[in-house]
Amino acid sequence: MLLFLIAASELPLHAESLSVYDYLAAIRDKYEQIEDYQCRMNEFSIGGGRREERIINYYFKKPLLIRIDILDGNKPLDRGSVGVYTGGEKVTGHRGGLMQGMVLSVKKDSPFAVSVRGENIEKSNVLAVIERMERLVKMGTVDMDVNENHVEFVFIPFDIHANEGISRDVVWIERNTFLITRIERYEGEKLVQQAVREGYIINAGLPKELFDAGFDTEQLKDSGIPLLSNDLSGM
Repeated sequence: MLLFLIAASELPLHAESLSVYDYLAAIRDKYEQIEDYQCRMNEFSIGGGRREERIINYYFKKPLLIRIDILDGNKPLDRGSVGVYTGGEKVTGHRGGLMQGMVLSVKKDSPFAVSVRGENIEKSNVLAVIERMERLVKMGTVDMDVNENHVEFVFIPFDIHANEGISRDVVWIERNTFLITRIERYEGEKLVQQAVREGYIINAGLPKELFDAGFDTEQLKDSGIPLLSNDLSGM
């Protein structure tokens, strides 16, 4: 569709008449301008009778380098855990506490490396969310609510079985930056997954060595590279 050729910089700032396709184009265009990003993620998931809650510092560098540092969580040894994905079928990482010095490598779909909903680390990045939004708009209905600061998309699939059993996907983007700030997924009326993303740092120049599970982010403290704080006291 020609609408997907519209660049984010060409969108009017106060465009109440923009279509879903205009916004999807702008979101993808924004992503294409990003080489690396960081954000704080506050998330929870429900699956298999279990609930998982985590506060994460999330790091991404193109083409597909991902690091998650778990600052807090509801499971034993969550705090201080690190997971790293650099492509392929393996994830490396370590647990928190006394396990921090033990870096292991497991398959990315291993029970040790996925969420309680079975999602692996590769599906956590912004591009994966964008691709899901682009897929959902073709396989169901979508409502869009535009306010002063955010745009809210509500996707209802025609067939929930083709959408991992999810009956409603809700995604918020920041209106001025086109960055994804909140994701919710529902089974019927039950909220089973939520991720709030905030404090984005874009194109800081993250080094490749950061994407090593044994690398301590404190080593970059005096590098001049803007980084997320590990401090939770202000939350």
